[in-house]
Amino acid sequence: MISSKIIVEEAEIKIEHEDCSDPNWCRKKEIFIESMRTENNTLSTISFNDDVFVYVFWESFSVAKSLEVLYVPKTGVLFFGCGNVTGRVCTRTSKLLDLDYVTLFWGLERHKNYVLEMGELECSLYSLDGEKVSRAEVDPPYEVEIQEDGIRFESIVMGTTWLNYE
Repeated sequence: MISSKIIVEEAEIKIEHEDCSDPNWCRKKEIFIESMRTENNTLSTISFNDDVFVYVFWESFSVAKSLEVLYVPKTGVLFFGCGNVTGRVCTRTSKLLDLDYVTLFWGLERHKNYVLEMGELECSLYSLDGEKVSRAEVDPPYEVEIQEDGIRFESIVMGTTWLNYE
């Protein structure tokens, strides 16, 4: 089992990964998410203050288990992504706000009053409360430029695409 712990303000977020071929024991948990991939091999557990638990069954592509989280204390929203799954959870109500199945998750970053979700073929922009504001198709390799009115992507295949701030 691989595990890590981060602390953001007063929130303690633990992430544990284990090799798994059958997650039946946790399918009925309050927040259980399963990737639509056919070769899921990892069960990741995200715990927030030992109160909110998110179980994600997904396909890890390498020896290193990589699941990224970004927590926004102001709104209580926990953003996460791994493999082909991304989601947002309200830690105050213990509810899954939304879930997306993406081609390949790359990372999360905070920009101004937004959260940028980067992926191989698509990027999304969310408000701090987890609402999707904008989505852009991209194709690697692509360049990212943060501008006053949004985030600009430039690639040979897709050309110029934008994630616009509201």
